[in-house]
Amino acid sequence: MDNNKKFFIIKKRKFLGSESFHIHGGEMYDLTTAVKKLLALDTLNEDRKNNSYHLQEVNFSMVSDEYINKSEEPLVLKDEVKEDKNWKECIDESLPF
Repeated sequence: MDNNKKFFIIKKRKFLGSESFHIHGGEMYDLTTAVKKLLALDTLNEDRKNNSYHLQEVNFSMVSDEYINKSEEPLVLKDEVKEDKNWKECIDESLPF
């Protein structure tokens, strides 16, 4: 088995006759962690009629390598973001609100 595979935990929710899907926690997990979390979520799920959890393998074929390991490298801010401005200078007082 490939140890580099990652999985999303998908929450399926039925509400007012329609279904919605959300990535639980907004993270991807290795298989062992994903299964542990899936079992815990399923155990705590009190509304099994309307909520269910599923594993979905992450497909990296459309994603470049720089995004796959993004959590391992810190984000470097550009100089334009680093500018130290007083927030009061950024407010346009001509606005009515």
